[in-house]
Amino acid sequence: MNPSTRTRLAILGTMSDLHRQPISYDLDCLQRIVADISPDLLCAEITREAWEHDDFSQAPLEVREALAPTIASMDIVLIPVAPTREQFPDFAPASGWRRRLVRTFDRFLRWGQIQANDVETINGSWFSVFCHTVCWLTEMVWTANDRAEWERQNKQLVENIVRAVQRDPGRRVLVAVQCQRLHRLIPLLHAHDDLFNIVAYQNL
Repeated sequence: MNPSTRTRLAILGTMSDLHRQPISYDLDCLQRIVADISPDLLCAEITREAWEHDDFSQAPLEVREALAPTIASMDIVLIPVAPTREQFPDFAPASGWRRRLVRTFDRFLRWGQIQANDVETINGSWFSVFCHTVCWLTEMVWTANDRAEWERQNKQLVENIVRAVQRDPGRRVLVAVQCQRLHRLIPLLHAHDDLFNIVAYQNL
């Protein structure tokens, strides 16, 4: 394949409701980033069913209030890649010490996200290590069935991304997903290096 026609794929970590906090990486910032990059395809956390019914009501905040309005005004194709509506917090135990421990980890993660503040840091190496560690500890508190379901969900999400690339090769693809998924998705995506080059979002 000609290198100039090879698919380029970048991953952008998002932060759900924290985009409403007084930090640099707010919803307006997210909109500007996507508009500036102007990818051919934008893979986002919305299910195919919701997308087909034009129903963003149950999608994550950043999809509803930043990504969807941006692509509506631009020539960007939205690719729904979420296999279900479940998000990382939905796997938390319902009660007991496990629930309290998950809440502690969540507060720690949110503290780290606020301290990181800007999009470059959130998507940088040191925060990646921090987020990976906190998320891994959180997952260890879940039940074995929930951990397996989370892993299955992320594998299916990657399969949806891969299918989109295979259907329309040679495009510039931006994958916007909540940062808690990144340590799961990145190794799975690297397993498909034959299909695309993974680049930093700034270089897409």
